[in-house]
Amino acid sequence: MIKPIDLDLPAKFEDWRPGQFQLAARVASSSKYAFLLDAPTGIGKSLVAAAAQRIHGKGVVYLCITKQLQDQILDDFPYARTLKGRSNYVCLKYEKMYPQVTAEECTHSEVNPCPYRPSCPYNVAKIEALSAPLAVLNTAYFLSEANYVGEFSKQKFLVIDEFDEVESQLMSFVELSITKRQLDRYGIQPPQFKTKHEAWLAWAKDTVSILFPRLASLKATADSSDWGGVDFRSLREAKRLDRLVAKLRYFIKEVNSTWVPYFGADVWTFKPTWVSKYANGVLWDHADKVLGMSATILDPNQVSRNTGLVTKTGRYYEYEQVGSRFPKNNRPVFYEPCANVINKNMSTALPKLASAVSRLMEKHPNDRILIHTVSYKIRDYLRSNIKSGRIVTHSTSDRASVLDKFKKSTKPLVLLSPSMGRGVDLPNEECRVIIIAKMPYPDLSDPQISRRVHGSTDGDRWYAHKTISAIIQMSGRAVRSATDHADVYILDSQFDKLYREHGLMFPGWWKEAVIM
Repeated sequence: MIKPIDLDLPAKFEDWRPGQFQLAARVASSSKYAFLLDAPTGIGKSLVAAAAQRIHGKGVVYLCITKQLQDQILDDFPYARTLKGRSNYVCLKYEKMYPQVTAEECTHSEVNPCPYRPSCPYNVAKIEALSAPLAVLNTAYFLSEANYVGEFSKQKFLVIDEFDEVESQLMSFVELSITKRQLDRYGIQPPQFKTKHEAWLAWAKDTVSILFPRLASLKATADSSDWGGVDFRSLREAKRLDRLVAKLRYFIKEVNSTWVPYFGADVWTFKPTWVSKYANGVLWDHADKVLGMSATILDPNQVSRNTGLVTKTGRYYEYEQVGSRFPKNNRPVFYEPCANVINKNMSTALPKLASAVSRLMEKHPNDRILIHTVSYKIRDYLRSNIKSGRIVTHSTSDRASVLDKFKKSTKPLVLLSPSMGRGVDLPNEECRVIIIAKMPYPDLSDPQISRRVHGSTDGDRWYAHKTISAIIQMSGRAVRSATDHADVYILDSQFDKLYREHGLMFPGWWKEAVIM
């Protein structure tokens, strides 16, 4: 069999992992529009994608959710090119003003060409990415570029990592959110009847007619300004205004009674109940072939419905689920129920949770432990009621620094977190124990989630799918290689009902490690 180097893949990949080349060959040769690869950590999904690109012979745009993952792909494949948002690049005209002034403030146009354009770091990176065999982009950036700029559209081969997150990425792109601060900036009042979507639709039409002349004037000023005296404040306002007008126009075109409103005091948001209706125009029409990869696709029919993947005639997918390469004894999942952790039982459940967590901390006195609290309420209770110098936690602002402290510490710290269920790698001694304190059910008090669950025949299965996906992601943060090991504990008795009713949705490689 040919080696990775025979496909001009980096020399660091000396050989294939079991089944890796065969997977890449099946992806490249598939006649279906999409190939959905359901594979846990250890399969080497990025190498599968890179090898499929070499076999397929077409350039690939590889989409990641985070900048960290973009950089990781670039480290593995030096011939790849990565492209991020304009604000990550220096503007050569105002190089000394970076990062206060970035390529985001560019005023280049045909009327007013920038003399630094040929060597502009953002422009160079974009040209290289457009022609690279492997271009690595953030998903949100790709959606914006493909839909508003027109570049990166009509891709021959699109790879989407964390494919089970496509639905939420599409939702973020489609939804409209208006803040009081935005309206105050432009001297605009919200509609009188703020709880009716019809009132917001009429308001949006009026607002566009008010804002568009102002936007045109700001753009004209930017195009005619000399590069020695750019008014950056006005330029930033023009870009903000451009994005707002684009969002309002999309809202005017698409909003209807199936959209769910969120009426706050200072923020008003509108989301479609399901985003599948809009997915073709926003995403799927921009690619000829798709490889979707994740450890938690689980139910391809469900994910396909959620994302609108097969709503277009002639668009079909192929699905393959791969087992774990890691020994099951290295990744046991212990179900040790201590409480029924639901909202109406919290007063009795929380003390039981604290007792169970204390017991596990005593059982693992020398190990670093990650506790998925799911909510800040549980996080705060455990922090206040477990007396231990081992416990650390974080806010939204210091999450990264606390995680870094946890990973680098030589002490057996215990990290309480409601938001580290995905995208966190804690190999070897960085974490030996994971505790799932509560089932990560989507919040039924959210009006969109409630409408999905109670107003759709698909709602219950969607609800279970999201929960199971989150459980598997949470449990997989620590074991990152075949020689690594960590214990996982599930403390919420709600797991038993979920496991009995939807056991078929859990992948076999995960179920084989469960100890009830």
